Amino acid sequence: MSEDAESEISTEALIEMVLSEHKPTRNPVAKVIWVILGTIFVIFAYIGIFVPGWPTTSWLVAAAFCFARSSQKMFRWLLTNPIFGKALLQYYQSGKTLPLHSKILIIGILVLVSTLSIIGLTKAGDPGFGQTTIAIVALVGVWFISVKVPTSN
Repeated sequence: MSEDAESEISTEALIEMVLSEHKPTRNPVAKVIWVILGTIFVIFAYIGIFVPGWPTTSWLVAAAFCFARSSQKMFRWLLTNPIFGKALLQYYQSGKTLPLHSKILIIGILVLVSTLSIIGLTKAGDPGFGQTTIAIVALVGVWFISVKVPTSN
């Protein structure tokens, strides 16, 4: 068997393994929401091809998460996509790791959006419950990305 054929078999086996680990929701409203979010993340990943410093794999992981919860067909499309499939499959092959620069950018965006949300709620007159909730969720997110998600390279 040729090396390409062995590589193709292992790639197909990896795709099947990843697909088997994720089952879509049966809730039709949730499916629509997951598809919309996944599509937005694919667009962001596409931007990352052209904009230096903008992560591609990180957005693909988010899109894969959404498509895994909405549609096996769309999830398979993403995994086999000629533009994105290889990067996404590398993520799964590497044990679900992210490069350090992607983690830093994700944390930066998380902190920025959370800060802007807290400022907006403060200006809207929230007595502090919304700001506290946002701060706690942001801190959990930063902790999870920095500690729980393995770093590659």
